[in-house]
Amino acid sequence: MAESGSFSFDRRGRITSVGGAAERLIGDAVGQPAADAIRLLLDASGTDGAPIVQFDAWRKGGETEISVIGTAATEGASRAQSAYVASTFDRAVAGIELYDRELRVLRANPSALAIRDAGPAEVLDHAADALDRTLPLSSLLGEVMDPDRAGGAHPVIERDIRKGPHVYSVLALPLLDGDRVIGAAAIIHDVTESERARKAGQLLAATHERVGRTLGVMRTAQELAAVAVEDFADIATVDLVDAVFQGDEPPFPPVRNTTMLRRAAVEAVTEFSSLYEVGEPSHFVFPTPYTQALSDLEPRLVDPQAGPTDWHLHDSARSEILRRAGVHSMILAPIVEHGRALGLLCLYRNRRNTTRFDRRDLALAEQVAARGAINIENARRYVRERTTATTLQRQLLPQRIPQVPAVRTAHFWKPGGNKTHWYDVIALSGARVGLVLGRIPQHGLRASADMGRFRTAFTTLARMDLPPDELLAHLDDITQEMQQDDPQAAAADPETDGTRCLYAIYDSITGQCAIASAGWPAPLVTAPDGATHPLDMPVGPALGRHSNYEAVRTTLEPRALLTCYSGSMLHAARGDDAFAQLRRAAAQSAGDAQAACDNIVYALMGDPARRRGGGAVLTAVVSRLGDGSHVSWTAPRDRAAVADCRARARAQLDDWGLDDLAFATEVVVSELVTNVLTHARGDPRIRMIRDDRLTIEVSDNSSTSPHLRHARAQDENGRGLLIATTLGSRWGTRYGEDGKTIWIEQDLTPPEAR
Repeated sequence: MAESGSFSFDRRGRITSVGGAAERLIGDAVGQPAADAIRLLLDASGTDGAPIVQFDAWRKGGETEISVIGTAATEGASRAQSAYVASTFDRAVAGIELYDRELRVLRANPSALAIRDAGPAEVLDHAADALDRTLPLSSLLGEVMDPDRAGGAHPVIERDIRKGPHVYSVLALPLLDGDRVIGAAAIIHDVTESERARKAGQLLAATHERVGRTLGVMRTAQELAAVAVEDFADIATVDLVDAVFQGDEPPFPPVRNTTMLRRAAVEAVTEFSSLYEVGEPSHFVFPTPYTQALSDLEPRLVDPQAGPTDWHLHDSARSEILRRAGVHSMILAPIVEHGRALGLLCLYRNRRNTTRFDRRDLALAEQVAARGAINIENARRYVRERTTATTLQRQLLPQRIPQVPAVRTAHFWKPGGNKTHWYDVIALSGARVGLVLGRIPQHGLRASADMGRFRTAFTTLARMDLPPDELLAHLDDITQEMQQDDPQAAAADPETDGTRCLYAIYDSITGQCAIASAGWPAPLVTAPDGATHPLDMPVGPALGRHSNYEAVRTTLEPRALLTCYSGSMLHAARGDDAFAQLRRAAAQSAGDAQAACDNIVYALMGDPARRRGGGAVLTAVVSRLGDGSHVSWTAPRDRAAVADCRARARAQLDDWGLDDLAFATEVVVSELVTNVLTHARGDPRIRMIRDDRLTIEVSDNSSTSPHLRHARAQDENGRGLLIATTLGSRWGTRYGEDGKTIWIEQDLTPPEAR
């Protein structure tokens, strides 16, 4: 129930009349100062059992009349209102402060005083900027009070403000009387715990999402250190047991003091001079908290400023670095996986962050190290598998390149990327040599084994003297069979993946080179004068696509350089025109296979960031056997010609100074020519070649294959070819468009020198 009244006062401020409920509120106050009456009403307003009053004032002649409207004093209503005020202000968990227009504190509840760690006398009636040392709110309140800073409006602003280890969420708002700003209010919530939990969650999420994006040990360690210094530590270092970098098993605890560790990462958001550079061996002096953590694999929370301790004396160099960096708190978290010590994560806070690590930070660091350990262990296992695969690849690659007198070769091979490369140089019959480069579209142990299978198949087919196009066709069939056992290879994109290879056969007597490609770039040909061009040849699809292949035949001039290279070498090169770099390197090294190979590697793989792709290069400088190194003739189809062939062979051996091979050679020539006269068509054609071995070839017009037979005692025939082949070190048959050639090689090195 509301009641009203009024009173008037003159220019001197004296009450001249009192009427209505005002008389009950202030009594007979005529002649008394109006200020006393107003103070009396204000003091009683809102107290226990007193009415709430509203004043309206207006001028009337020479007097001022004040109208008073109040609520009837009911004890229950006023008590409820008082309780409401106490609950929402005095007893609020949040800090609440009220300010006037000049941002002086009018009222502050106990929570606000506790946040500022000050008493009422130190806060009330003080300007906000004078209190910034206890909680900096003046700038935020200024934004609320200044409409020009908020586009002409008085905004409500919420902002997080830090004070030491605490974080407060502050809601600042203007206090309005209609459109007029009469002050400001700040509601302050301590969100330190929730903010800490949020940041801990962010740190763990970042560790999960951003650590281990690659399978490199060093890179993973650097990612772990980088995450740790974002909003947790000021300095982070990662030291790993050296065995981790090799892919070997890390040790069980305790880690011996003699165990080598290596600095894998250093990250700092402040100036920090590390004791060890990344990649250098790192050593922790025993006994210190570092060695203790590696001994029992338990994390340590260390205060390096706790005063002189023995471990500072043991490791004075590290202690001095920590002192100069202003480190006041540190955590040592072992990196552990499956009970084995992978390394140590060291986290430091210095003068940049005055908040010390605590036990909860220690538990968080342990979780970060544990998540990092999973990724580092994955990287270690990858290194182990890759090392094993690379070792297997090296063992399956040719251990010795055959030295062919008319061809000088050089090669470069580097494992890497997600492909497996191989190369080969195969000595063929008839003073010919086969050059091979190939690539498997996967990497790892299986790919290494597949590479070995391909190389074995390739060598077997090559020794059958198949021409390049036929050999690739057979290899295509083999690839299809292998793909049935490997769905991943079968699903490979033929445009970008698939097994690829290049095969070239060079004949050092004729100078002819036959080349076929299955998805491999055409080789470069460099003339003796340095003129370089890619060979004009068809490039077939990758193997395993049910395709046919075409060989190109070209004549190479003496001392020409043939450069075969993997496409990954161009992808790995610096700059846009890698092919131009390749041509330039080949042209600079005309006539020198080793120099050409080296210069190509220098040009295309000089950038360390580009070396991970791997690749292979095979260079060959060709020449021809002199006319005095080979002789050929055609014998008539007459058995009487056999004796003449033996005589010509003996005479040629006399010219070459190979008299010690005369008997065996006469038998070989006699038996091979007789075999043609007995079982084949056409006139026998004989060729003798002397390079690093003696080769006897007899050709005919028949395509029938010879068969070695072990004749029985009563057989009159069948021993000739068997006897002839036993007199040589190697024999075989190759087929051409006009028939076949049976060849037998004899070593020129005396048996006692072999």
